[in-house]
Amino acid sequence: MNIQPVHQWMIAYTRQTEWIDKRGLFLWIAFYTGGLGGGLYLVSLFFNSLWGMLIGWAIVSFIKGGTHFIFLGKPQRFWRIMMHPQSSWLARGFLFVVSFTGLGAIQLLISWQWPGSPAEIVFKVLAGIMAFCVAIYTGFVLKAVKGVPFWNSWLLPVLFIMCGILGGFGVSVVIALAGGGIVLSQAETGSRILLAVNILLIVIYLLLASRREEVGKQSVLEQIHGHSAPVFWAGIVALGIAIPVIISVIALATGEVNSILLIIGVVCEIIGGLSLRYIVLKAGAYKPLVAIAPNQHSPSPVVNRWN
Repeated sequence: MNIQPVHQWMIAYTRQTEWIDKRGLFLWIAFYTGGLGGGLYLVSLFFNSLWGMLIGWAIVSFIKGGTHFIFLGKPQRFWRIMMHPQSSWLARGFLFVVSFTGLGAIQLLISWQWPGSPAEIVFKVLAGIMAFCVAIYTGFVLKAVKGVPFWNSWLLPVLFIMCGILGGFGVSVVIALAGGGIVLSQAETGSRILLAVNILLIVIYLLLASRREEVGKQSVLEQIHGHSAPVFWAGIVALGIAIPVIISVIALATGEVNSILLIIGVVCEIIGGLSLRYIVLKAGAYKPLVAIAPNQHSPSPVVNRWN
């Protein structure tokens, strides 16, 4: 049976491209910086670091908000999406970002002018809730795409929020080194704990995905052996996991680590988080719409599906 290339998406595993190729790269940055900024804000609330809260707020408001807006391209799409939060996680996400931007700005002003006041506590709680929502909602956006089995897991939102908090602890280490009101030893401890949690979550997520329909297995294989393998092994395993683990072991063994090494570890954690979001988006593939009988000839699911 001769199948025309235009119809291959019906009988082969076809990678999604809208959310990661070309303009989709802005969405990749938006997804990660939302988690990073929200995670840093939450970590900074724990340490009561005004500088950390300000940086986390700025990351979400300007980098996350700006790149997501660029991805949409047309301003009218932004407002139309926001009008339907009951049916779309993307719409809820926009509301979370707008709410966090407003509440966070009020909280920062109150914390600067009237620290310790009841109003500060109220707005810290409200902005903290929105920061958590900003950091986690992208996982629910992907999970809601039923046609991509690799994304359809309750573990994905958990992985995204933990990755964001890990990045938040990492940036808090740098803030502590700069004298930003954060205890360095506590920031390092939190970073080590979240690094271990993220490693475990990544392993579990990939194992579960590889057993979720054949297309889920193919998505995992694409990361390990396919076109995305360099990003997986270099970005996630080497930079995102191995180097931070080595630096953590050195810190535990010697009791202290050079500040340059700590900054390198933080940079590697951020690269690892970016690589994780990239891999998740890049390896997402739609399952075939039409099943091919065993006696029919069809394109191999391994060939062309990720091109």
